[in-house]
Amino acid sequence: MTRRPAVFLDRDGVINDLSYDPDHGTVDSPLSPERFKLSDTAPEALRLLGKAGYALVVVSNQPAVAKGKMTLPALDAITTRMRRELALHDVLLDAVYYCLHHPRALLPHLRVACRCRKPEPGLLLKSADDLRLGLSASWMVGDGLTDLQAGRRAGCRNVWIGNWKCEHCQISGDTGAWPDLRAATLLDAARLITTERTFDADLH
Repeated sequence: MTRRPAVFLDRDGVINDLSYDPDHGTVDSPLSPERFKLSDTAPEALRLLGKAGYALVVVSNQPAVAKGKMTLPALDAITTRMRRELALHDVLLDAVYYCLHHPRALLPHLRVACRCRKPEPGLLLKSADDLRLGLSASWMVGDGLTDLQAGRRAGCRNVWIGNWKCEHCQISGDTGAWPDLRAATLLDAARLITTERTFDADLH
């Protein structure tokens, strides 16, 4: 049986905008559902990928619970809001997988050396097993080098979202985290991915 291809998506900075946290003075993941905001291009991009036949799977490191910055119910509420807002645009995510671990977690049960925290490929491998996804035909889309590393280790192709700088080239050469494609936004990435798939189909 042919396995369905997927687009694995980092969450923060890809599906939603980063959030300014005045309590910590940082720009990072939203720590409450009120601070969650879809990126402008996410709904159209995900509709395009879904129509092309890709499973849409969020795979994201979310260590804020482990660090004591927010509660697990708050994270669940953010996920619910993400799903609800996307559904308003006729986008349904196939699955959401988070790694809650961190090597310096304040919560002892989350201070573990895991295989799911990117750059490890565990989230992608688990979702592929759960949903019967074909990794070699899939893509990892993210705005961090750990996303590229995880995708590469799982056997996927990669798309980098955002500005690609000289220092990224140097680090990528050392880690093997080189993007197959680069895009300014998630919508640009979706257009590149679906075009690549059309080219692949024309070769068979």
